[in-house]
Amino acid sequence: MRPATTVITAWETHSPLGCGAEEHTRNARAGATGHDAGPRVVPGFDVRQVLGAKGTRSMRRATGLAVATTGRLLSRVGLDPDRRTAYTDEEIGLVLATSDNVQAVVDFNRDSWTRARPYDVDPAQAPNLLMNVHAGQCAIRHRLRGPNSTVCGSHLGSLLALNYARRLQQGGHAPAVLCGAVEECSESRSAWAAARTAGSPAPLGEGCVVFLLERGDRVADSRQPLAGVLALEFGFAPHDGAVTTVLADCLRRALERADVSPGRVGWVAPSAAVDGRGEDERLAVKEVFGQVPLVSGAHDALGDTESVSAAFRIVDLLTDPDVVDGVAAVTATDAEGRVGCALLRIR
Repeated sequence: MRPATTVITAWETHSPLGCGAEEHTRNARAGATGHDAGPRVVPGFDVRQVLGAKGTRSMRRATGLAVATTGRLLSRVGLDPDRRTAYTDEEIGLVLATSDNVQAVVDFNRDSWTRARPYDVDPAQAPNLLMNVHAGQCAIRHRLRGPNSTVCGSHLGSLLALNYARRLQQGGHAPAVLCGAVEECSESRSAWAAARTAGSPAPLGEGCVVFLLERGDRVADSRQPLAGVLALEFGFAPHDGAVTTVLADCLRRALERADVSPGRVGWVAPSAAVDGRGEDERLAVKEVFGQVPLVSGAHDALGDTESVSAAFRIVDLLTDPDVVDGVAAVTATDAEGRVGCALLRIR
């Protein structure tokens, strides 16, 4: 039996454009841009002010962003723990992409070298060293007892998480999956990014995006699907010169898997030009689709949000008033050679 279609029915965000989907969309449509070369942070976000004092004394900023965004999304669709009727706690899974918690690791290791004894460290910070601390805290605070997974894949993180979540759902492990990505701006991440990109001028950005994925046959009448997930494909480019060819192959495989002809793809949202890979992405898009409108979104205002970047591209497609009732593609590449794409049917 063919598995039910996976659809995106809601989303939420904390981004440099604002706290919440409405504020983000309003500022993006107003043409918000970055004003200087500094990092793009979520304005006015303080973990303890937003989430309260209980259980947040040692919570890092990225964890706070993930918990706050997930909570807003659940509340918006009536799935917060106190009003949850459409699904049981065990039927809601969570897949979150992120980079390693660089600043937490640096702080913890520094303490072991600079304090009186190597073991004279703050034990409350130990959970923050784990890659899955964000997803774990979301599950604890919002009573999510379905599958809980963390994906680490740099700029491909959001697409890898989307693919993982879709497989969880189609495998019958969870009819509803919260899927997204989170990153924080920090001194250590900035230094690591600058070294990796040889001083890329792209400012660092932070934020969190979470989507609600549901099976097409379980969507409540009160929610209209925003997009259907048709296909995701990934590849590996062993050197920079291979990005265009490998990504073009990914796009062709995705089209074949979704049984969609290239001419039916009406829009493409490529990633920002990080390390010059953006131009390679555009060449691949042109090779497969010819001249197709590119949805660029608010790259400058958001900065380089790494694992969240592809999720913001999906948000761009969902909120662009010119993108309606058609098939769209999202493409992504990273400095380690990963390339990937997603095909979505925008409603």
